Order: sequence, then C-alpha cells, then structure tokens
Amino acid sequence: MRRAALLAMLLGIACAASARNEPNGCRAFPTPDGAKLLYVASDMVLNGVPMSIKEMRTKDAPEAVLAFYRREWGSRKPGSFETPTQDWRTIATFEGRCYYTVQVRAAGSGTYALLGVSRKPDVRPQAPGAGFPMPMGSRVFNDLASHDGPKSGRTVMLGNAQAPQQNVQFYRETFERQGWVSLVDKQVETEKGPAHMMLWKRGLEEASLTVQRVGNRTMVVANLVDQP
Repeated sequence: MRRAALLAMLLGIACAASARNEPNGCRAFPTPDGAKLLYVASDMVLNGVPMSIKEMRTKDAPEAVLAFYRREWGSRKPGSFETPTQDWRTIATFEGRCYYTVQVRAAGSGTYALLGVSRKPDVRPQAPGAGFPMPMGSRVFNDLASHDGPKSGRTVMLGNAQAPQQNVQFYRETFERQGWVSLVDKQVETEKGPAHMMLWKRGLEEASLTVQRVGNRTMVVANLVDQP
C-alpha cells in the first residue's frame, strides 16, 4: 500500500519536526504540535529527483492541518498552492530549489498525511529507466529508487505497444543473458485480468516483474532489490 501511495503521489513532498535539514539538503519545516512522524523513505529518487517522504498522524482535522500550512507558507512568496482530489487534499510550495507538499485525508477524528520534500538536482539527471533493459518503443512512466542503509531498491514502471508474450520473451532472454537465475515464470490471474509473473535471482540481487495488458498497452512493473 505504501508503494502504491508513493507512485500515486508522484512528486509528493514535505516536512520534519526537528530543526535539522532533510537528507536531500532541503530545509526541514514545522509540523503541527503533537503530530507523530514516521519516515517512509529518507533517501529516494523519483525520475531522477532526490526526495524524502514521511507519514504524519495527528489528532487535528484535515482542515486544521491545511490551515497550519497556509499560515506557514502564506506570508512569503510564492505562497501555497492547493489541489483537491477524490481521496486527498494537497497543499504545496516552493523554496529555492526545493518543492514541498503535504497530502492529507481524514483518519477517524484526526488526519493521516504524506509529507515530503524534493530538491531540483544540481546536474541534469539521467533519463527515467536508464540502465534498465526494455523492449524497443517503451515509455517509462515512473522510476523510483530508494536506499535504506546498505540496502537499495528500485521500481520501474513502463509500457509499450508490443504483446505481453513479446515482453515476457524479451525479459526472459535478457535476464538469462545477464546471468540471472529464474525462480518463477508463470501466468497468473489478477483483479485486472491475466498477467505474467517472473522472479529472478543473481547473487544477492532479486528482481520481480509483472507483465500485463492494460488497454492498448502492455505494462511492465519491475521491482529490483539488492539485499546485502
């Protein structure tokens, strides 16, 4: 669920209760009194942009949380920007090279929020999907990398017009050529219809792939984990 929330946020962002800066160098900003914070990812990169994300839980209602950030950001340029969606309300602002967002929804009588901050890279980042094999004509929708001490992970979501079986054959041949060992390679049924699941192992590395037709595209979601 957390991974789905992160991909849905795309460039969602915001805060810290302590006075120190965020891991990506952006200034930490205040949270409402009594709020409880938990890092979801302190060191991650989404489509080449460094960012960190936390969960926040507070007894304050969503409107009170939004009002808190309106006061914090409203007194200086560029102010704040708000975007309502079906399940969430989002407030965001810029500060120099940093972009902050707070995404809130009701949780009982209080609020659950996703907070984060991203920083514009000093140099032009690599294109999303760089270094990951993909069939010709593929488009990368998301490339999310995270680091937790010595452990690292990466999720790549891409799509192309080729048939699912062509994608399966491409990854089967490519991973075998690169020295991966196949552990799972089978058709499965999902809520969205038939899909093909693949699980590969190479030393301490593990890769799981899901290949599925969605509309007029074949979608591939690859999760890569380095487990020292």
